[in-house]
Amino acid sequence: MRFAVFYLALYLVASKASAGAWVLPMGETKASAQFSERSQRLHFPLAPARGYTLRETHTSLLLEHGLSQSVTLVGKLSQQRFSEALRVRETQTSQMDLQVAAPKLAAGLLPPYVFLSLKKLFPKTQWRREKVASVRAGIDWQSGKPDQSGYHLSVSLADKVSAGRLSVLQEVEFSESRLSREHHVNGQYRFSIQRGNWQIGSQAEQFENQTTGYLSLKHSLRLTWKPEPDAYEITLGRGHTRVNNRHRPLTQFQRGQQWTLEFQQNF
Repeated sequence: MRFAVFYLALYLVASKASAGAWVLPMGETKASAQFSERSQRLHFPLAPARGYTLRETHTSLLLEHGLSQSVTLVGKLSQQRFSEALRVRETQTSQMDLQVAAPKLAAGLLPPYVFLSLKKLFPKTQWRREKVASVRAGIDWQSGKPDQSGYHLSVSLADKVSAGRLSVLQEVEFSESRLSREHHVNGQYRFSIQRGNWQIGSQAEQFENQTTGYLSLKHSLRLTWKPEPDAYEITLGRGHTRVNNRHRPLTQFQRGQQWTLEFQQNF
């Protein structure tokens, strides 16, 4: 029943599945949904000559609500279907956490003196810079094989430089989850250039299940359309992945493909 409601909500309002470094203004609500799929060929030297395909689909819904100017309540539902060779596994995860602005951590991501150099090279341009940081902490429930629960912690940093309608944005996020039987570590880096209603950029992500040895490396190009003054945006991502497992060195993983569709709505 819970995921029937989840799919209905996903159909009605979709959006992005990462809260990012910004907290929401007090009273504002944001809904984000994401669907992604990746496929990858793999070969087992001791198995028959035929190849196998690793395939993973991921669907998630993220809801955020600003409790105050510095605190945001975040809830997330996600479902993942993972098939590798002859095995199929599905997991459903629920998360609830608080995101708190951390201005003392907002040191910026640009190399030293870059922003000052831009102001000196182009003195007639009105440059603006926004450095943001936040921390998140919450609890997780995961159903699958096996069922487990635990907690997660994350730190997000963002550095945005703007001149007129042109903006350059960098974002970094590091998160760690400790569940009953597993330990996950995840890192992301996003770079984007925005002008008017369009934004283009790239995203790199590394995920490791330190308990099972599963390691995933992803890189994608992203194109976002955000019409003004509407409060929604649509993002399409396309890229490649590499997956490995240090506990099974005989498995040879080749380069795979992935695509992502995201929709975000503010209320």
